[in-house]
Amino acid sequence: MLAAPAAVQRLRPEEYRSAAGMAAWRAREHLAGRALLRLLLAETAGEAGARAPVIPEPGGRPRLPGFPDTGVSISHSGPYAAAAVATGLDVGVDAQVPRPPSAALLRRCCAPGTAARLASQPPERAAVAFARIWAVQEACVKARGTGLSGAPWRVRAGPEGQDGSWGALQWRRPPWHDAAGAEPVAVACAFGPPEAHPAHPADAPRSRPDPAPRTS
Repeated sequence: MLAAPAAVQRLRPEEYRSAAGMAAWRAREHLAGRALLRLLLAETAGEAGARAPVIPEPGGRPRLPGFPDTGVSISHSGPYAAAAVATGLDVGVDAQVPRPPSAALLRRCCAPGTAARLASQPPERAAVAFARIWAVQEACVKARGTGLSGAPWRVRAGPEGQDGSWGALQWRRPPWHDAAGAEPVAVACAFGPPEAHPAHPADAPRSRPDPAPRTS
């Protein structure tokens, strides 16, 4: 994906500078996520949005100064990157490479019945199921801009199903998730009505008619 000329051309100098200070694997993750985000922005916010700086809010959620109605989110896990863009909505995306969860993590993040069921499954199957749950939980708190401080384990989601809700947020899993539980990475996207963002001098009133989130 980084070889795509359009993706590389839209990356900003500060994104390369940030990557230069990272380990090689982390730099690849960083640039892959940013390039993927800019490809989506080109479709939803035009070239101006695709080339705009991406800055973190105090809670770590990325945003585009000057495009207050455009929600963005990026995630990395292992060799995978995911990005999401939504117009008129807050959005969060999360990718999780399956890893066997500890008993303590199952108790903290899953409903009691789900935790017991996953604990009884083979490690590989439990890892995929838990990755699906954790991706939804992370996507929801990322959409709200709180990250781990938002206690993602409060989001009740099981490993099955393609969509659900948490408060005013809706969440979805991609249709390519394998019903047999064999996908190499779990992905979820959450979106909902925007909450207040910290003021930024570049922000200006804008409106766009299509609120549907785009993910990749």
